[in-house]
Amino acid sequence: MIALDWTPPPCHHPVLLPAGRQWDAIRTSLPIATRAFPYLHGAESCATIIDRRAHTAVWLIPPGQATDAPWEQWQRLSPHVAAFPLAPEPTYIAYIGVPPAARRGGPGIHWRRPNGWAGRYVVADTELLARALAAAVTSVHGPDALARQCRVCRQTVPHTHAVTAIGRLNPTDHRPRRLIAHRDCARGMTIEGQP
Repeated sequence: MIALDWTPPPCHHPVLLPAGRQWDAIRTSLPIATRAFPYLHGAESCATIIDRRAHTAVWLIPPGQATDAPWEQWQRLSPHVAAFPLAPEPTYIAYIGVPPAARRGGPGIHWRRPNGWAGRYVVADTELLARALAAAVTSVHGPDALARQCRVCRQTVPHTHAVTAIGRLNPTDHRPRRLIAHRDCARGMTIEGQP
């Protein structure tokens, strides 16, 4: 069971804590985070670490979820979004600056607690966060900022290797639709025609 009741250590100054133990971390730029906040309001009322000097925002997510689903989303969002799971090598550990629980304003590192804050410092729904950040990256940097995602295997597809086909992913699809996929994945689909 994942403990979503984690709170910052009781101290009066920011501390560096390792990612991948009590939580994983998702970091992005402040402009992207600012665009993502409206997508998250009402759906996920968790705290975010804001560092105006570094122009970054960090969400803490349950441990293991930076490498589990939606790992393909985190990979697709790079280089605009970084995921910090437990490092595979013991020589590399990512540390995240964590402000005291009471620090809610800058200019230094502090917590942003949205209206209707549920008292959580760890986000519950990482797929929702990934979708909100994808929309924010596209809004800030344009539609070509993100790598495309294959609708068949869900892996990242470089723009040069993506194909668009009209087809069905499985026999239960009611009607054909436009799908972006790897060439090899598109060959396995029921193709109705080419765009």
